[in-house]
Amino acid sequence: MRMKRTGIYVALGIAFLLNSSLFVSIGWTIETDVISFVTRKDRGHSIQLINTQGEFLQRLMLEGSIAHFTWSPDGHSIAYSSNRNGDPDIYVIDVRTNTLLQLTFDDEKDWWPAWSPNGKWIAFASNRAGEIDLYRMDATGENMMRLTNQGKCKRPVWSPDGQWIAFVSKSALFVMSAEGRGVRRLTDTFSTGCTWSPDGKEIAFVPRADAVGGTALFSIDVDSKNTRQLTRVYKGLVAIFEPAWSSRGKWIAYLLVQPLEKPPEGQLGIAEEFFGNSVICVVNTADVDGGEPLEATRELVGSDLQWVPERFLSVSPNTEKQTTLWGNLKQAENASK
Repeated sequence: MRMKRTGIYVALGIAFLLNSSLFVSIGWTIETDVISFVTRKDRGHSIQLINTQGEFLQRLMLEGSIAHFTWSPDGHSIAYSSNRNGDPDIYVIDVRTNTLLQLTFDDEKDWWPAWSPNGKWIAFASNRAGEIDLYRMDATGENMMRLTNQGKCKRPVWSPDGQWIAFVSKSALFVMSAEGRGVRRLTDTFSTGCTWSPDGKEIAFVPRADAVGGTALFSIDVDSKNTRQLTRVYKGLVAIFEPAWSSRGKWIAYLLVQPLEKPPEGQLGIAEEFFGNSVICVVNTADVDGGEPLEATRELVGSDLQWVPERFLSVSPNTEKQTTLWGNLKQAENASK
């Protein structure tokens, strides 16, 4: 059994100590709407930043494989799940100092970290008690608290005011208080992720395909449960994963995914391991006909879609002090195609 520890810093690899950086930059100007995602390149060890036109801006190299990452509200750190020491655990890396902090040390699996808007807590899913349920801990890994006790819970998402957490359980969308009380079922869904509107009034989700004649993104009013359509309806074997509402409310980004093979009967939209060929789409929330794919991202996207905090963008590293490798990276990418 691994020793249970908290507050222990993990040294990064030698490559990070030799005057290098997390950042591989191309000298971009500050933008307010920037998308980040785990790239298939580098075997899932880097996060790519692009703008809403699909132009590549920056790449962040991280230690260990990356899954289900989340930005801290101040833009200084990224929490993510990684199996770099065996079973998936939650880690936090400070993007300014390259310091890595391991938060969980149990022998089970910890996934889907989600940072609270005030930066104090991280919610996550774990099977440490047998069933997969949601937990909450301080951003240092201390003061662990179990939030749910119903099983098959995943993808926690904090409301903008930090008072509520939306999550998926047993193919349905739920919401509860930040302390795990007042659990309320909102709707049936194929459980491919959800996202709060910036005003906290709506949650975007993907309903059952048979209910809308295909795959589409909708939003539901948290109080009235009224729904509205946000994207076109996609026909055929495609799925929408990981919708993400931008902080100013103008955009919703999502992954449009085609299957690598036909999923088992009844598993379409649930069995993520059967899907590949991801492309990022960005839709203006005022235009239900929107959702144009960013073609430059096709075959590059691995998983995990997040908008980059504006606080990170406002203090983006000075490119004169960074190692600029973009030209070589682009040549390598083009050569591999």
